[in-house]
Amino acid sequence: MLIAILFGLSIAAVIISVGHFLQGRGSRVRRRLQVGEGKKEAKVKEERVPEFLPKELVDKAEEKLGFKRGSAQVKEVKKTLQRAGIHGERALSIFLGLKLGLSVALPVMVLPVLHRAGVVKGLLLPLFFLFAGVGYFLPNLILNRLVEARQKKIRESLPDALDLLVVCVEAGQGLNAALKRVADDLKISSPALSQELTLVNLEIAAGLEREQALRNLAERTGVEEVASLCSMLIQSDRFGTSMAQALKVQSDTLRTTRRQKLEELAAKTPVKLVFPLLLFIFPALMVVIIGPAAIRIMENLK
Repeated sequence: MLIAILFGLSIAAVIISVGHFLQGRGSRVRRRLQVGEGKKEAKVKEERVPEFLPKELVDKAEEKLGFKRGSAQVKEVKKTLQRAGIHGERALSIFLGLKLGLSVALPVMVLPVLHRAGVVKGLLLPLFFLFAGVGYFLPNLILNRLVEARQKKIRESLPDALDLLVVCVEAGQGLNAALKRVADDLKISSPALSQELTLVNLEIAAGLEREQALRNLAERTGVEEVASLCSMLIQSDRFGTSMAQALKVQSDTLRTTRRQKLEELAAKTPVKLVFPLLLFIFPALMVVIIGPAAIRIMENLK
C-alpha cells in the first residue's frame, strides 16, 4: 500500500513540476528579463500557451466529456461551485482536474494493492472501471455535501438577518446601507450569508442594478427562502411600498415556516423510532423478561 501511494505521489509531483516549469517559461518576469527581443516577438510569446496535446484532440475530448467552455454542464458546475461558496477564477479548472485526476490516480493506486492481495486477474479490469467511476464522481458528491451544508447555514441564519434588516431600515438607513451593515454584523455568526450579502454590495457598488444584484443573490445561493426574500425586495423597490413592513411580514413568514418544519420533524420521530425499537430494544427486553422464565422451564424439564 505504501509503495503504491508513493508511486502515485511521485507521478503527481513530476506532472506538477513539469507544469510549473512550462508555466515559468512564459511568465511575465522571465519575459521582462529577456533583453534583445523586439516588442512584436515579446507580444507573440505572451499570447503563446504551452500545449501538451494537439488542439483537435483536446477539443474532441472536451466535447465528449461535456467540458466545452460555455456548455450546459460547465455552467451547471460553475453554479454548483458558487452555491458551495467557491468563487475563485480557477475553481472550475481545479474541480474538473480533480475529477479527471482521481479517475486515473485511484485505480493506479488501488489495483496494485489488490493484485498483491491475490485478487483474481479477471476482476482487475472491472475493478479498474469501478474505481475510475468512483474517482470521477467522488468530487461531485463532496461538492453536493458542501452545497447542502452551506444552504442549511444560510437558511438557519436568514430570520436573524431579516430582523437586523428591519432594525436598520426603520432607523432610516437605505437598503444598500442596511445590507452592508447586516453583512458586517453577521461575519462571525453566519459567514456564508455575510459573504453573499457582501457580494451583493460589491455588485451594486460596481454599477450593477439592485434588482439584478438581488436576482444574482437568489441564483448563487439556491435557497428558496432567499429567492422569496429577493423577489419581495424587488417588488417593494419597484412599486414603492414600505420596505420595513415587507421585511417584517417576510420575517414572520420565515419563522412560521421554520416552526412548521420543526413540528413536521417532531411528528416523524415516532415513525423513525420503530425500526431501532424492533431491531435493538425489543430483543433486549425479550431476553431480560423471557430469559429467566425460559431457564426455569428448562431446569424443570430436566
